[in-house]
Amino acid sequence: MDMRLFQLFIIAILRLSYIKGELSHIVETCCMAGTDWAQQDSRCDNYPRMVSDVEDTDQQACRLILEVCCVKAKQNAKCEKGKQDGQAHLGTCLARDTEMGSEDYKECCQCCRLGGMTRAMGMECQHPNIGNPCDITFMECCTGIVNPGGGEGHSYTNRSTDISDIDECTVFSSEQLCSQICINTIGSYRCACRQGYSLARDGRTCYLTTSVVATCEENNPCNQDCIDTDSGPNCICRNGFQLRKDGVTCEDIDECRMGQARCAASEVCVNTVGNYSCQPGNQFSCPTGFVYDSLNRKCVLRRAPTDCPAGYGFNTVSGKCEDIDECIVKKHNCSSPNEVCENYAGGYQCLCSDGFELNQRNRNCEDIDECAKRKDKCTASQRCENTIGSYACRRLVGCGTGYTLDEVTQECKDQDECELGTHDCVAGYSCVNQQGSFRCIPVTCPQGQRFSQTTKQCESAICPRGLRADSNGICADIDECERTPCESFQRCVNTYGSYQCVNLINCRPGFEVGQPGNTCVDIDECQRGTHDCKAGQECSNRPGSFVCACPQGYRHDSSGQCADINECLFGSVCPLNSRCVNNQGSYECECSDGLQKVGSHCEDIDECQNSNLCQHRCVNIVGSYHCMCNPGYNLAADQRTCIDIDECQEYSSRGRLCGGDCINELGSYRCSCPEGWRLLGNGRSCQDINECEEGISRCQGPDTTCFNTRGSYKCPIVECPSGFVRTPLGPRQNRGEVVGESDDILCRKSCVFHDIECLLNKTTSVAYQFLALPTIREVIHPSVLLNITAKGFVLIPQLSLHIVFGNELELFDTIVEGDSAAFRLVKPLLGPAIHNVMLRLENRNYVGNTLISAHNSHVTIDVSHYEF
Repeated sequence: MDMRLFQLFIIAILRLSYIKGELSHIVETCCMAGTDWAQQDSRCDNYPRMVSDVEDTDQQACRLILEVCCVKAKQNAKCEKGKQDGQAHLGTCLARDTEMGSEDYKECCQCCRLGGMTRAMGMECQHPNIGNPCDITFMECCTGIVNPGGGEGHSYTNRSTDISDIDECTVFSSEQLCSQICINTIGSYRCACRQGYSLARDGRTCYLTTSVVATCEENNPCNQDCIDTDSGPNCICRNGFQLRKDGVTCEDIDECRMGQARCAASEVCVNTVGNYSCQPGNQFSCPTGFVYDSLNRKCVLRRAPTDCPAGYGFNTVSGKCEDIDECIVKKHNCSSPNEVCENYAGGYQCLCSDGFELNQRNRNCEDIDECAKRKDKCTASQRCENTIGSYACRRLVGCGTGYTLDEVTQECKDQDECELGTHDCVAGYSCVNQQGSFRCIPVTCPQGQRFSQTTKQCESAICPRGLRADSNGICADIDECERTPCESFQRCVNTYGSYQCVNLINCRPGFEVGQPGNTCVDIDECQRGTHDCKAGQECSNRPGSFVCACPQGYRHDSSGQCADINECLFGSVCPLNSRCVNNQGSYECECSDGLQKVGSHCEDIDECQNSNLCQHRCVNIVGSYHCMCNPGYNLAADQRTCIDIDECQEYSSRGRLCGGDCINELGSYRCSCPEGWRLLGNGRSCQDINECEEGISRCQGPDTTCFNTRGSYKCPIVECPSGFVRTPLGPRQNRGEVVGESDDILCRKSCVFHDIECLLNKTTSVAYQFLALPTIREVIHPSVLLNITAKGFVLIPQLSLHIVFGNELELFDTIVEGDSAAFRLVKPLLGPAIHNVMLRLENRNYVGNTLISAHNSHVTIDVSHYEF
């Protein structure tokens, strides 16, 4: 169980104390019972009896606390065992998954081993940011500072009621745990950020909060001008004013006192708000050697600027030596962090800011831990938490039901349950907030409204025509006859919700009594609006009645409504190159796409007149157009632009376009050959330049041989062994199946008559053969590189050909058939590479136990980077 869940659980139990009585006194008793039970049984949910010294009404809450502390004790024990095994270097951290706390054991064991490895390698112990208990365990095993009781920041003694909290912020430096502020809590710790920063999701990193910075428009604290900066509003003063230390108030600059005024010697400086003025000073003439003091309005002795002591400056206006405020003119060296300058007469001193003190060793201003030095003013019910430059008093005891703790002032403030919506007032009652609680009072609706059980609020009473709401919101009948609505020849009869005017003479339907009341006249229902024609119909009056007609383009449907006539359904009402579009009461013919109406008919639009329509060529067709591209281009998906065809890529699956490199160009491509090759006349094939034959090689020396390679050449020095002489190799009849350049040198045995060792040597010849091959990426079946044929043997030769060295990668093999032997390639040959292989051909007698003769061949294979 995570320690934070444990804390939340205990806090939830303690909060019950404000509802059902004080329970905090049972936490220690029940928790210790759970800790003891964890050592006696493998489970925590089967405590067999009631906890002693606990009231019956508190047994249920006590059992919950017991089980949580039991589980936590098992997890702590497993974690402690894991740390011990991790420190003992016992190999892997193994535990049965079915055992309670096995995951805690593995985590603590592995994280402790990781911390020990970091310590052993001399690396710095930095917080791994994996999460607890791994982070705490890693730091303990890495630094060698291990909690005496184990666990995650707290320890329970076996038979005691003492629960001792470990202050992780003190044991480990706060910088290792948190990026800014570390706050110890019971059994753990939490990280906090300074003002203007927010805590990231990892719970320890603080980042600058820019989205909440206020603006001058939202919060302007300045009494003059305000500008917005990244850190918030910044106050600036107008000319003639300076900003006070509060950072928001501007005060007038006394230019006369500061010596900033520019008045003539015969004038007197008079300070004004935001400025100054120079007044005639004839009446203030002073004797020789004196100057007028405008501040004190008297003549004072003029002093030379050099007569002022250190820390003072000569004021040319007052003619006096005045103190220099080094803090204002920035002539001080108080530049260390949290250091401020304080001026005094004749000098200044550097002091630490409030909440900081001078470290006598490094002369830096460091934060005062008011909590540790007991310089705080927190009460007994508060916990002191140190902050940079200050401290904060945190309340230990909860505020109780109906109140919320203000984190800034640490005061309990009333919760407005009505505003928060946490009240339980039912429908028909309104919530009225009180200190620590609330009241539910019945809802009283205003005149003309009544309470709705559906919406649960007061609504206007909507009454039918002829009715109106009374004082209780009930709809009651209106007696219209009280206002005499009928004519003089009629009698008014009130009805529920209406009234009737009964004629004194009877007229047939569609007629009414006319003036002066003795004749019947037609009623124009259309003019009076008493007809029942539906929307969109036209009313036409008839004697004694009326008719409802539909306007042009409409007709009556089965329901009597006027419905639009869809003329487009009546056949080809529009030309073939247009389409019919029905609208209400009529229709219109619209030209088909790609056509435009000219007069009463449709004509084709030549879209190709728009030069920007197609990138290359435009072909107009009736009703549309088609874009075409120049050779070497394809039409893009937008059917307008043309994209270059990469012939090198497009046709790569059909074989090589170029013998060398293929270079794509806009609308085409070109072939190029590597250095040492020349492009043939067809513009595609590459031919190797034989530097040896063309005489452009630089091989010198009598034993130097020019060996042409694919794209270059080499100059190997070949010297025959002792007892051998260099002879022509003869016709090149030993070429294999792989096409490549070859140069061969043969050394035959030539012994002096008395050279017995030479005469007994069975090796009759030594060949030096040079092969130039391309890169071969696939070998389907063995390919012959060299063929060797034995000649001049009377008896059936017993030949053997084997590779002496140079085949470590097993790229080659040999085969012998009768009087012929072959040196073959069996695996892909990748370049650039050079392979030096020695072959030995031996001829033995028929039985095979006597060597008749032998031939050595030194083969140098130069493999090109290219496949051609």
